Amino acid sequence: MSGLFKYGSLQKQLLSQINRSPLLQSLWANQNGTAVNSPSTLPLDMRSKDEIYKNVNMQNAGKLGIEVKAKQGFAYAKELMKFYKHGVSAVWQNNKKVRKLKNEGFKLLGLLDRAGKEQGIKIANLEALTKYMAQAIYMNLMENRAEKDATTGDVIRTDRALEACVSPRLFNMSRAEFQIIRRTPRDFMKIPMFAVIFTIFMEMTPVFCYAFPEVTPLTCVLPLILPRIWRSEPLQKLQREITEAKIGPVDDYVMKTAFNMPLEHVRLVCASLRLKTKYIPNSLFPEFVLRKRLHDHFNYLSVDNYYLSGLNGDGNVWDLSVQELVSACLERNLVPDCKQLVEILSKGPIEKRTDALDELRLKLVRFIADFGSANVGYLAVGHLLESPDMKMVRNWRK
Repeated sequence: MSGLFKYGSLQKQLLSQINRSPLLQSLWANQNGTAVNSPSTLPLDMRSKDEIYKNVNMQNAGKLGIEVKAKQGFAYAKELMKFYKHGVSAVWQNNKKVRKLKNEGFKLLGLLDRAGKEQGIKIANLEALTKYMAQAIYMNLMENRAEKDATTGDVIRTDRALEACVSPRLFNMSRAEFQIIRRTPRDFMKIPMFAVIFTIFMEMTPVFCYAFPEVTPLTCVLPLILPRIWRSEPLQKLQREITEAKIGPVDDYVMKTAFNMPLEHVRLVCASLRLKTKYIPNSLFPEFVLRKRLHDHFNYLSVDNYYLSGLNGDGNVWDLSVQELVSACLERNLVPDCKQLVEILSKGPIEKRTDALDELRLKLVRFIADFGSANVGYLAVGHLLESPDMKMVRNWRK
């Protein structure tokens, strides 16, 4: 490994790194793609309770307090009905798309039958699809590196030599379609129970979901529920445990795989990434289960990073919607405090929101730049990496 990517303190140094790396060039470019987002798998944007109440107050100025409160409650319940109806309907429609994609839209190619003839295999499940795609990315990178080594002369100008990179447009499946296949099956299993809960609790459904957030489909997650799903305590515990004094050189630790990382660290990383339920203690989970889940997550991130890099032509990190950006960063342990982030994005001034989103995008760019030459150990060391002046780096891109 040649070292971790750093923004540094000089624009010239950053541009020099970008000029040598096709991956960084794609990450830093303005692409204006839309297929990088999968809006039908995410919640509908909804006004906060305070905004709804304030709007009702303005529309009913001078009326009795009891009447206004009743109208506020009705307006909020109406918004919730619209929000949850959209969420349930979206999962139902997405499930139809998933069946169609699995049966007709895509097949795993490049496989041979017993007679040696090429055959297309239908997508069996997400795990098989992700593993196949991750292997395709890895093999393509190895082939490109071998070709580069074989065609490069003896004299190499290191300041001009381009790094080997995964080929562009490797998949005919967009990130939006990939995320539909990934997110929908989990949500579809939750729909029957969630429908019963909503029928019973109606406008009190958010209270029930706050107490038991795991029952909520992704398309029905209100902003106030998100910190309950992505709790900050597991990540903070991981950060307290992972110090340079304990793990040694960070450049070496990031190469740890799911199968040679210390078991205690595996348990902490799995907890921080929600790869295990919080209702069962870490110690009761079999070691092989946690290591397998962490390895599967590594495969998923390898594929998703390729999409987010912009190399597949769907758009890159800078084209992500706010919800997709937050989700991508949570899946990579890049958000130290989800509750604080939600408060900033929901109630903070525009400048503060812009700064928070730009910081997330820059963290995600660095993650993608590094992860191709690292492994799951990288998911545990985010707090030990460089902390550049994010505003300064953001201005360099303008």
